[in-house]
Amino acid sequence: MFLKRKIFCTNQLIVLFMLFCANLMFSQKQFDDDDIYKNAAKNLYAHPEKTITVSEYLSINADSDEERSKALNLKAEAQILQGNYIVALNALLESLHLNSENDDSPAVLRTNLILSELYRKLGIIPKAEEKLNFVEEKINHNATENPNKTSLYIDFLTAKSALLYEQKKYDEAIKVFDERLLEIYSHQFQYPISKAYNQLAKTYGIIKQWDDSAKYAGKSLQFSLESGLGENYLAYAELERAKANFGKKNKQQYLSEVHQLLASSEKVYDVVLKKNIHQFLADFYLSEGDNSKYQFHNLKYLELNESIILSQQKASDLILSLTENDLKVKDNQRYKTNHILIWVICFAIIILGLVFWFRFRTKQNYNNYKEYIKKLKNKQQKSQMLVPKTESVEEVSKTPQFIPEKTEQILLEKLLAFENGTNFTKKSLTLQSMAKELDTNTRYLSEIVNKHKQKNFNSYINELRVNYIINKLRNEPAFLNYKISYLAEESGFTSHTSFSTVFKAVTGIPPKEFISFIKKEVSLTH
Repeated sequence: MFLKRKIFCTNQLIVLFMLFCANLMFSQKQFDDDDIYKNAAKNLYAHPEKTITVSEYLSINADSDEERSKALNLKAEAQILQGNYIVALNALLESLHLNSENDDSPAVLRTNLILSELYRKLGIIPKAEEKLNFVEEKINHNATENPNKTSLYIDFLTAKSALLYEQKKYDEAIKVFDERLLEIYSHQFQYPISKAYNQLAKTYGIIKQWDDSAKYAGKSLQFSLESGLGENYLAYAELERAKANFGKKNKQQYLSEVHQLLASSEKVYDVVLKKNIHQFLADFYLSEGDNSKYQFHNLKYLELNESIILSQQKASDLILSLTENDLKVKDNQRYKTNHILIWVICFAIIILGLVFWFRFRTKQNYNNYKEYIKKLKNKQQKSQMLVPKTESVEEVSKTPQFIPEKTEQILLEKLLAFENGTNFTKKSLTLQSMAKELDTNTRYLSEIVNKHKQKNFNSYINELRVNYIINKLRNEPAFLNYKISYLAEESGFTSHTSFSTVFKAVTGIPPKEFISFIKKEVSLTH
C-alpha cells in the first residue's frame, strides 16, 4: 500500500514538472515571437520582402487569432508598399474573419484602418469611408485614455486626413489634426507622429502654402530620424521638403535635396513614393532645361504609374466581383479542413529533423565555399607574380634533377601563360597535345606538374577548368542562370555528370549548391 502511494506521488510530481516546463517553453516562445514581430514592423519600409517572410512565419506559428491577425496586418502593409494590392486585400479579409466576434480589439481596428487606406489607394472612396467610420466609432471616445489605442488613434487621424485630401477637402484635412495632441505624444509615438506631420506637409503643399509645408516636412524628418526608421522612410519627408523649397524657389535648399532624392529613388520600396520622386525629379530637370534627365525620370514615372494603375484595376475588379461575405464563406470552408493538420504532425517532426540536418550541412558547405574562394583568390594573386628564379627552383626541389634548370624555368613560364589562357578548356586536350603546344616532351611536362603543382596532369587540368568556371560565375552574372550542362561544355568537360563529379571532388561542394552561395553573395552586395 505504501509502495503504491509512493509511486502515485512520484507520478504526480513528474506530471507537474512537465507542465511547468511546457508553460516555461510557451512563455519563452511568446517573448521570442513578440521580438520578431517588433523587428519586422520596424523594418517594414527598409525591407518589405523580409517583413513579408517574417509575417508569414508568425501567421503560421501564432498561438491565438489575435497574434495571427497582427501578422496578417503586417503582411498586408508590406504588400501594399510593393503594389501587390490583391495579396494585401486577401490577407486583410482573412484577418477580419479571424476576429469577427471581437470587433473592437486593436488587431481588428488596425485591420479596418489598413483596409480603409487600401480602398482609398484603389479609388473606392465609399468603402474607405465605411471602414474609417467603423474605426472612429470604436476608438474615438476613449482613444487617449488607453495607451494601447493612442498610436492607432494617431494613425486613424492621418488616414482620415489622407482620405479628405483625396476628396480635395484640403481645409478639412488640415483641421483633422490637433497639434497640441501631436506635441504631447511626439516623444512617445515618433513613427505615427512622423506620418501625421508628413500628411500635413503634403496637404499644405497641394494648396501651395510652402512655408507651412516645409515646416511640417522638417518635423516629419526630425521624428523619422529620432525613431531610427532609416532612409527608406525618410524619403517621404525629404520629398515633401524638396517640393516645398522648390515651390518657394529656394534653390540652395532644393538642389541639395535633389541629390538625396536621386539616391532615394533607387532604394525606396514603396512604389507610389518611388513614382512621386521620379515625377518631382522630372519637373525639376525640366525647369533646369536638362532634357535628357527630364526624359529619363519622366519615363520612369510613366512606367511606374502604368504599373500601379494596372495593379489597382485588378484589385478593384476583384472587390467588385467578390464581396467580403463571399470571401468569408470560402475561408470557413478552408478552416474546416484544418483537422488534417493532426495527421501531418508526425510527418512534420520527421521533416523538422531533416531541415535541421540540411541547415547544418548547408552551413558547413558555406564555410567550405568561403574557404575555397579565399584560397582561389590567393592563388590568383600568386599567379600574377613572376615565376621563381633558378635558385628558388633548386631550393624547393627535393628530387633528383632530370630537367636542366634553364629548361625548367622556361617551362614554368609557359605553364603560367597556359594557366592565364583558356586552352585548358579544349575537350581534346591531352598530356601529349599540351606537351607539343609547350614545345617539350611528356616526361618533362609531367614532372613539372607533379613537382610544382603537387598533382597529376588530369587533376591539374580539372582544377584549372573548375576554377575557370567559378571565376565566370562570380564575375559574369549571366552564367548564374545557365544550366549545368552548359557550364560543363564551357569549361571543357565531356558531360554534365563528369563535370559535377569533378567539381565536387575539387571544391567539396556540388555545383548547384556552390552557385546558390554565389547568388547569395551577389544579393547581399546589392
